[in-house]
Amino acid sequence: MRFRRDGFWSDSLYGLLCALLATSGGCVSKSIHLRAVDGVTGAPVADAAVHQHGARWFAFFPETEPAVTTDAQGEAAVVLNARGTNLVLLRPGYVPTQLAIVPQSGAPRGGTPTTDLINVSPSNYVEFERLASNALVEIELTPTVARTVRVCVRSESALPLQGVEVIAHTGLFLPKDGTEAQWGLPPIQIVATSADGYAEVTVYGGLRNYLYARSVGRDCERISLDEFAANTQVDLTLPNVEFKSAVIRLVDAATGTPIANATVQCGKMFDGVARDPNGWSVRTDASGCTLTVRLPDAHNLSVTASRQGYRSSRKLIAWRLIREGHPIEISIDRE
Repeated sequence: MRFRRDGFWSDSLYGLLCALLATSGGCVSKSIHLRAVDGVTGAPVADAAVHQHGARWFAFFPETEPAVTTDAQGEAAVVLNARGTNLVLLRPGYVPTQLAIVPQSGAPRGGTPTTDLINVSPSNYVEFERLASNALVEIELTPTVARTVRVCVRSESALPLQGVEVIAHTGLFLPKDGTEAQWGLPPIQIVATSADGYAEVTVYGGLRNYLYARSVGRDCERISLDEFAANTQVDLTLPNVEFKSAVIRLVDAATGTPIANATVQCGKMFDGVARDPNGWSVRTDASGCTLTVRLPDAHNLSVTASRQGYRSSRKLIAWRLIREGHPIEISIDRE
């Protein structure tokens, strides 16, 4: 009896809701014995990190406490800290896999707790109350499948663009830049296009693949490769982008007073991707103003403002409404 997971994001609705609602029961101390195996070969998977985190909305990433690691036999013992919690198994080369622990399914059951292999399919959860300390849950980890994708980047007049930065990543809203390996994800790839406008990158089946293409003076293109098997070549067009010059003034939302020594950024990227080449990062002076900056006519143009003691704020800007010579005022709230 095995627990088969084909992807981190494919939790059954029932199992996920059970885990999210399972918050009662206080502190507990019960161990769960896991065995991670390759979903294709059945071989044990060593060095898989097993994280535990609370059952709550948006708890897709584990907490920061040390993970338990599977041994050469693919086995690990985890002490459950609550009757309602989640375990996440992370291993480079495999799809991140989540197992929900719930107090009970709601249907009364008699008998003694299960002591052999736990059959949790197809509900994608295991009941805490039915789990004996010597029970074994075998989890199949799905290997990621690598595929080469050829990216062709051209101008709006269909001319090939050389030196365009093509970025491939499996963005999952990482909590910190440069932590791909920590969360079992492949590293970000950055490749420049050749003279004929081509670049090759690797994408991974079972993960969410994203592509960026960007160059100084041109609009940034970002696409999601949802249909993994269908994408062997991607054609992108990067048009020239216009700029307007402006000064940004940062003020306190409650008092209207200028905020000095704050950081204002444009083109900030997430998921570990470096700032857009058309972007910038500047600081405000004593009057709360930045120096004159260039704002591109880009889709969803925004700037972020942050300073110690204040909540970081992201403001969308309508490029067509920018009047050169007139400051753009942004207000932020104190923490």
